[in-house]
Amino acid sequence: MYCVRTTSALLASSRLLVNGAALMSSAISPSQATPVWCRATTTALAAGATINLQLYSLLGAATLLAPGGAELTIERLGS
Repeated sequence: MYCVRTTSALLASSRLLVNGAALMSSAISPSQATPVWCRATTTALAAGATINLQLYSLLGAATLLAPGGAELTIERLGS
């Protein structure tokens, strides 16, 4: 699960990248400006995988709330 919170509403999309590739089940593409993007998803990850949280399709800068402007929770399921 991830959440991003900005100081103002923006018309931007968000997603997770796994090893540089978009994880489509994590993407949020709002039709109206929003100050909060949150999504939960499940996927298999290999040992050593890199995960990035990305805001994209944004003209300008995004200022995150401080503290707590972005969070990413990863849980291991199974053994």
